[in-house]
Amino acid sequence: MMTEREEILTILMEECSEVIQEASKLIRFDDTNPERIEKEIGDLLCMIDLMRDRKMINSSSLPNHTYAKREKLKIWSNIKID
Repeated sequence: MMTEREEILTILMEECSEVIQEASKLIRFDDTNPERIEKEIGDLLCMIDLMRDRKMINSSSLPNHTYAKREKLKIWSNIKID
């Protein structure tokens, strides 16, 4: 039997893969309807919230990591970042 931590991490992985699958479909089928990927991102955010609630991650560090990623994207991608 899985521990709660293992179950949360397993479901987190599953949700990540479902976001990946929907992103791929948006590209492959030139889909402009965001509803399916929004649902999957919502599911992923739920798992992230559960990880925060159980102190599996330090939520106060997330804004710093988000900022760092945005800075990297400014350098290494063509995405317009404000």
